[in-house]
Amino acid sequence: MIKLLAAEEFKGRVALVTGGSRGIGRSIVLGLADVGCQVTFCYKSDHAAAGAVCQEAQGRGTAVEAVQADVGYSDPVNRLVKGVLDKHGRIDILVNNAGVFKRRPVVEIDDEEWDRTLRSNLYSAFYTARAVLPSMMAARRGSIVNIVSISGKRGSAMHAPYAAAKGGLMALTRTLAKEAIPYGVRVNAITPGRVATDMLQAYPPEEWKRLVAEIPAGSFGDPDDIARAVLFLCSDTSSYIVGETLDVDGGLTMD
Repeated sequence: MIKLLAAEEFKGRVALVTGGSRGIGRSIVLGLADVGCQVTFCYKSDHAAAGAVCQEAQGRGTAVEAVQADVGYSDPVNRLVKGVLDKHGRIDILVNNAGVFKRRPVVEIDDEEWDRTLRSNLYSAFYTARAVLPSMMAARRGSIVNIVSISGKRGSAMHAPYAAAKGGLMALTRTLAKEAIPYGVRVNAITPGRVATDMLQAYPPEEWKRLVAEIPAGSFGDPDDIARAVLFLCSDTSSYIVGETLDVDGGLTMD
């Protein structure tokens, strides 16, 4: 008998989402809360955006918790994870979405920007996975989803540190998956294509028409498209999917 994705299976699950105050992260937070998860999300500095997510969740009849934390460093991550475990006793779902994105040629990227971009997009996922996995392994269940990028698959001019970080995150996903699956913990990734978030503001407006024209589906993606993919990979319906990177890009990078 094929079991279809059902909201009931998420009720009471505890989820942690990094970078949950805007764009894709916001949709993931609200999507998990809508199906009954107890969601904590972190944000780096935008108190107003984080508060707006909490307010929207409340308006939908759910509640989420926002915690300020710079997940590019291990100490804040360890405090974040400990706080969730102390409050809820477990973490069933981890979504690594935190990241920064700047458009700049290689010759203009200084050491500080390189380090900051890798910390936000790659180090953060390592630190959170390292902190969360012991409790998941002990419970012999859990799901980790890393949000990567098409830049990590094929490179991207003007985005060297971002592409390098996302490529590293794809490799980290497979490595974590191999280590975690013997304990019943699944690790997968999602590759969003060109999604209508503020990250697209990094491109000059005159380029948007060209960017859309390259997408077989004929439009930019919506953040909710990524949130639905996260729900699928965290559900029991995907129980035999391990170490995979799911492209959600309107056919942009199809093989």
